[in-house]
Amino acid sequence: MTSNITPAPFQITDEIRAAVRDALTDLNRALEGHTGNNPMINAYRLPASRATLAEIIAIRNTGGTLYDGPTPTAYAAMGKVSEDERAGWYKMPDRAGAAARITATCDVYGIPTDHMIATHALSQAEVKAMVGSADPLAKLAEIHAEAAKKEAERIKAERTARIKQAVNAAKALADFGGDPALPFAKAIEEGADRAELAQAFTNASLPVPPEESAKQPARAAKK
Repeated sequence: MTSNITPAPFQITDEIRAAVRDALTDLNRALEGHTGNNPMINAYRLPASRATLAEIIAIRNTGGTLYDGPTPTAYAAMGKVSEDERAGWYKMPDRAGAAARITATCDVYGIPTDHMIATHALSQAEVKAMVGSADPLAKLAEIHAEAAKKEAERIKAERTARIKQAVNAAKALADFGGDPALPFAKAIEEGADRAELAQAFTNASLPVPPEESAKQPARAAKK
């Protein structure tokens, strides 16, 4: 029997807000570090090295920290410290354990695995913006929406460029007696939208290959 009960929407509780604030504070402290030559910042220049809030919450919930060294002010007052000792202050999360940490946090707080807390890996600039916000999760929602917008714009730009490239190639082929269906088919295979591509060919006074045969020229060309 199928239930007709609609699951309650996910609610951000005070407990989750506190965990997020604590995780942000710890991450920000690590990014600020002791002074220059901060290995955490060096790692965070690479998107693949960044962590989601869910990962850091899991680390904090098990008594861990990302940085246990002095503040820049305290460091300035210290004597000589070895490079190895400074490096030991930073606790970069092992990327191999990221999925397990995300799952653990989602299980503890009932957070959906596709929620931005679990999916959005924060840059240093985003951490700074959230730490300085009265409502870090509201700021994260803005950041997440802006990132999604930029990704959509990137995909659109790539699609437009691919279509333009196909049209230019088709024109060049047609000028020399070649088959303009070849770049049409290649663009389709690379992910171009057929309707948009066909309209671009029409606008350029180029013949649009029949849909059922659009890929045939490209296959023939590969032989």
